[in-house]
Amino acid sequence: MPNVEAETLIDFCKAITAAAGASDDIAEIVSRSLVRTNLMGHDSHGVIRVKGYLNQARSGHLKPDARPQIERKFGATAIVDCQQGFGQVGARFGAELARDIGQEFGIGCVALSNVNHIGRLGEYAEIIAQAGLVGIIMTAGTFLQVSVTPYGGREPIFGTNPMAWAVPTDDAPFLLDFATAAVANGKVLVAVSKGEPFPEGMLLDRDGNPTTDPNTFYDGGMLLPFGTYKGSGLALMMEIVPTLLAGFAPVSSPEFRSGNPTLMLALNVEVFTDRDRFNRLTDELLQRVKRVPPAVGFDEVLLPGEKEAKSVAERSEKGIPLPDSVWQDLTTLASDYQVAVPERGVHV
Repeated sequence: MPNVEAETLIDFCKAITAAAGASDDIAEIVSRSLVRTNLMGHDSHGVIRVKGYLNQARSGHLKPDARPQIERKFGATAIVDCQQGFGQVGARFGAELARDIGQEFGIGCVALSNVNHIGRLGEYAEIIAQAGLVGIIMTAGTFLQVSVTPYGGREPIFGTNPMAWAVPTDDAPFLLDFATAAVANGKVLVAVSKGEPFPEGMLLDRDGNPTTDPNTFYDGGMLLPFGTYKGSGLALMMEIVPTLLAGFAPVSSPEFRSGNPTLMLALNVEVFTDRDRFNRLTDELLQRVKRVPPAVGFDEVLLPGEKEAKSVAERSEKGIPLPDSVWQDLTTLASDYQVAVPERGVHV
């Protein structure tokens, strides 16, 4: 399992993506997004995705050089046509647009249509929160189609349907980013790539039996929703609100087409309340949560994002550990596109 320095991995993925037809700036956006996600410890949404994206490009479903365009704008709302390009490019454009509209009108709402997999949602909520606005991202669907069964069921009918919230603070934005499934699809992909069993209580095989074998997911298996009926209800709502407003159909519908229908909200704090008070009370609340005594078996109460911050520090110093299968996929793509495999910055 090689450890690869972040900048080396960015440059490598950028070269492969550019060779596949993306312009340099698009390749930069996609590669930095994926590697940043690896740095944070979310390998399921990192460079493991490059192979799948370029397979989509080869099939014509993803257009590497496509750029998003504003399809329609009305007041504080807009629809962005992402032109079937890289999802990260369309989502960044949409988040920046929602932020700008929110700064002007107090609230900005942007729907993304014709959009491919956008990666880690939190990245786009943070773009909004870094400007002092509350960012909310909701998405549904996937190019894997149905993958999650409703609570009490044994047939997949939902996507993993994640959402992210980011609020401004006096420091970095405070972020919450989670799938409404027990885990994201990509976590299964990581377990398969590592040859590891899956945790109990998250996965059913094609017959609806509990299993820890991640390979069953790709043989008609399905994920469970998180939090039983609550996660199931949220997943259902994601199949309606962002999906239909973005012009898609639910993932189980005969009208479904592959993509990541997304809705982005930006709320300008200063329109609703005093910004300094908002930041102060948020920071005080987070500090109170950290002071809660840990339960038996726990060393401390962790806030969302703390594990990610520790991972960024560690992987920035030691490099990003990549399963052999993921590194092999990247080097095979490099061969396909006649890109040199880096020698420096790769530690085996």
